[in-house]
Formats: sequence, C-alpha cells, structure tokens
Amino acid sequence: MISSDSIEQENNYSQQNFITEPKYPLLNFPSNIKYVNRSFRNWSGEIQAYNIPYCIPRSTEDVISIVNWAWKENYKLRPIGQSHNWSPLIMGIGKNPTARIMLMDLSQSFTHVNIEHHPQFSIVTAQTAILMETLLTQMEEQDLGFTATPAPGDLTLGAVLAINGHGSAIKAFGEEPLTGHTYGSLSNTILSLSAVVWDTESQQYTIKRFERNHPDCAPLLTHIGSALILEVQFQAGKNQRLRCQSFTDIPAAELFAFSGNTKENRTFSQFLDKSGRAEIILFPFTDKPWLKVWSVSPNKPASSTEVKTPYNYPFSDNISLSISDITENILINTPALTPLIGEMQYQLVKGALQGREKDIWGWSKNLLLYVKPTTLRVTANGYAILTRRADIQRVLNVFYTQWQTLMKEFTVTGKYPVNGPLEVRVTGLDDPADVVHEKAVVPSLSAIRPRSDHPEWDVAIWLDILTFPKTPHAIEFMRQFEKWLFQEFNGTYASARVEWSKGWAYSENAAWEDEEVLTKIIPVSFTDGLPTDNNWDLAVSALQKHDPHNIFRSPLLDKLLSD
Repeated sequence: MISSDSIEQENNYSQQNFITEPKYPLLNFPSNIKYVNRSFRNWSGEIQAYNIPYCIPRSTEDVISIVNWAWKENYKLRPIGQSHNWSPLIMGIGKNPTARIMLMDLSQSFTHVNIEHHPQFSIVTAQTAILMETLLTQMEEQDLGFTATPAPGDLTLGAVLAINGHGSAIKAFGEEPLTGHTYGSLSNTILSLSAVVWDTESQQYTIKRFERNHPDCAPLLTHIGSALILEVQFQAGKNQRLRCQSFTDIPAAELFAFSGNTKENRTFSQFLDKSGRAEIILFPFTDKPWLKVWSVSPNKPASSTEVKTPYNYPFSDNISLSISDITENILINTPALTPLIGEMQYQLVKGALQGREKDIWGWSKNLLLYVKPTTLRVTANGYAILTRRADIQRVLNVFYTQWQTLMKEFTVTGKYPVNGPLEVRVTGLDDPADVVHEKAVVPSLSAIRPRSDHPEWDVAIWLDILTFPKTPHAIEFMRQFEKWLFQEFNGTYASARVEWSKGWAYSENAAWEDEEVLTKIIPVSFTDGLPTDNNWDLAVSALQKHDPHNIFRSPLLDKLLSD
C-alpha cells in the first residue's frame, strides 16, 4: 500500500470505514477463508450500500474456493479495488442492490510484481490488486515507464485494465516511438493474463492463462467488470523524462478553433503536433482553460523545476471531503452561484500556476500522476470519439460549439446543470502493431479499438463533462448532449463510443438506463465495420463461455451483455 495519509483517509471514507463481523455465517462458505461486512461507496457517492460481505482470499486456492462457492450458492462475486469509478459495473443501483452479493478484496495478498528485462523491452508480471502508484514506482526503479497513464495513482491495476484506462498521448511529429510503449490504453500493453474461468471438463471454475494471440483473450483485455483477472504480463519500455507546462492565458475559442491557421498557432492540434501530449480543463462559465502540455525532454530545461514525487498540483488535490460536500450543497441549493464558483476555480488555478507548478520536469511517473483522492467528488460523463488526426480540430470545434449552445439554452431559463469542468484528452488507438507479441488480438471491448472500415482513423478524443451528482437538471443536460453526440459522430468523419468508467446511457431520470443506448447504440458502436470474427456478439459469447453462470456481472452488465 502507498504510505500516504491522504489516500489512507480517503480510502477509509470511501468504504465508510464500517467493518463488522457478520452476524450470521454464510451457508457453506469455506471455513478457512476470512470475510467481514463492510459498506460500499463509489467515488462520487452515487452508489452506496451497507453490510456487504467482503471476502479476503490469501491464495489462488482461496480464490477458486470462493468462486465455486458463489456459483453453487447462487451468489454474485465481484473483485473490489479502490471504488474510484462512476458507472455501476460492480454494484447495482436501486432496490436491494446487495442481495446475494459478495465483494472480493485482493489487496492483502495479490500485489506481487516481477520484472524481466529483454534487450529492447521488458516484461512486467503483476498481480491485479497492486496500486498504480506502487507499480509505477517499482517500474521506475527498473528504468521503465509508460507513455501515458490515468492521472490517479490510487487505482488498482486490475481496475485500470478492466475499463481500458488511459492518459493523453499521440505521437508528436518527428517522435520515434520506443519499443514496448503504446499510445493507446494500458489494455494494449498486455501480453498474457490469468483469469478465473469456467472449465467444461471439470465442471467448475478454475484459473486459466491466456496468451495475447488467443481469440478468447480478446474480450478479457477490457472486460468492463465481467471477469476476474488475477495476474497479467505486460510489456514496458524505457522510462522517459517529461516536461509539463501549464497555460492559463489561451482562449478556449482559439484552442477549439476549427481552422489550424490561428494567428498564434495555438489550436489544440498544434500543441499535439509539437508534443503529442496535452489536456484541456475548462471550468464552467470561463473562457480560458487550464492547458497542460507534456513533452519528452531527456534534459531539464533551464526554466523547469525538477520534481521527484507525483501530485504536483496541491491547490487542486488538497480538498477534503467535507469541503467537497459543502461546495456541492452550495451549488445545489444556490445554482445561480455556478458562474462565480467557476470563475473562482479558474482564478485559483491561474494564481497557483504562477509558481513552480507552471513548468515541471522529471521522470514520467511524477508528471503523469497528478490526481489524489482529495479532490472534488464530482461525477462525469465520458465518451471516446474515433477520427483521423487531421480532423481533431473539426471534432473539437463542433463539440465545443454544441457545449456552449446547450449551456446557454439552460442558463437563459435559470438552470445551471454543469458546475464542474469539461476535460479533453487525445490518445492513439489500441493498435496491435504496438504489441511485441506476434499476432496480438485487439481488445474486443476497448473504447479505442480500431475500426477496419476506417483505417485512416488513428486517434481518439476523450470528452468528459463533470458536475456534482445531485445538481438539478444535470441528467437532462447530459441526456441532450449524449443524443447530439451520437447523432453527430455517426461514422461519417468520426464515431463515438462510451467510456466505460463514466456516465452514459442517460434516460430522463438517470444514467445507465436508456434502453436504446444500452441495447442498440453501444453494441453497434463496437460492431460497425469490424471483422465478422471479432464483433460485439462474439465478444459477448466468449465472455459467456468464460462465465456461463454470470457470477461476475452486475445488473448493468446483465442488461448490456445480454444475448
């Protein structure tokens, strides 16, 4: 575990710190395996449940015993990480969400890492309960790193791979990719994995290893919570020194401009061309975002400050849960203050970035990890827009124009549904050519798997809109935005897929409920243009073969992955 007081405090809160001995023993549960009752709370607090049995296996034998017990006793079983997730991939929402559910805590015994070096790349073997910061620290000690990673370090490796966690990176013009690196999601680094799957011969669940070239491995590479992965082998390349510069003086209208020929050459695409790595954070009702630009920099620039630890933006990371809750209550009860709060956030960031944080330099881990659990507990929608690199600005421009239009339409009627920032990142796709394993399969359910009918589409633009969960009219806003998004990015010059860990499928009342999105739009988004041997239906069929009793599926996944 990471020796960080803030992470420890937040993790305790996320589980409500309610750990009790069960009043009644579970029928036929293995007597040699420990379990306790805990409470569950996801990142934004939208999903909460109490007195759920958590089992704590100490070995793979324990895991198999528990899984087969769950199957025989008609229990659902789901591995639990840090609960830093928005969508109900683990716990259902609604009446009696905890009925016959057991969560599995692997954090005490499944965190081992082994690194094997080869001339051009290295193979890292890691158990899936290890935290990303711990993993990246051990990799850094062996001179290894990733091109990009998710910003929070308190995520487990298993959770990151389950939802094809990503950062923000494409190849800069003139950049030579290092062997072992990829510009897609971390799922694309996997060389093999060990999963708990159904064995037809023995008629029970067992552990099986899948190589990256095996067709049945494809849906497990990004399994969205529908499988139990205990260990992965993934490729890693030489670590890199990065520089991260922050800008707060570039108008959003310029960054999102349709044309690349702006007066000062400051469109988002132009920053990507130069460095390959950038992120936009635009606070509501402000016109100049916080732009981060990372670049590969083997030597420290004279103006940069060297950093030797991650989380170098304390002004955005040291927000207690009580302050987050107070802010949420203010904005919910007095929504007209939203523009003022947005401006205050921008001014805070702008002022803080006049110091050392404006231009930092160091090993990749220390610049790529920049979100602690001590940040505002907002919820977020999320989508990946696949397109060609030459159309990045076109996509961003139509998105930003629509976002502004919707914000104005709601504001003129006294509605302030969005009180958090919008965020933009850009990555490459999960291209098997990046993988050192011959004949590597594509992650079937990765939001950034390539489309064979559009080989020219080589990037994904990740769009997120953040707001506090109980904000009035937020669901209405997200529903309208989502309908527009799927209509606009319909496969002509770009195509949209959902980001599994975020909010999507908005009905009139809630996220993850719209039947058309769940049963039609999402499956089609993974099927159109793909080879007949690797489409949505075959991915679902393979997952069904691995888990015919559906013990790893939440109610959302039961609906989403139904035949």
